[in-house]
Amino acid sequence: MATYSLTINERKSAGKALLNYLLSLDYVKIDKKNGLDQAIDDFKNGNTVKCNDFDDYLEKINS
Repeated sequence: MATYSLTINERKSAGKALLNYLLSLDYVKIDKKNGLDQAIDDFKNGNTVKCNDFDDYLEKINS
């Protein structure tokens, strides 16, 4: 089994049709996360950056 990450524009008719097709398949699992869920997962997994101030933040993300 493989895991794929797709970005589907649900606002377009083709994107909505593709999503509905994938949902109709019993062997496809869709795990939809919004931004907050992703941020919580990042925090739990330690994927965060601790900074003293904004300049420290800029230095860490640009390195």
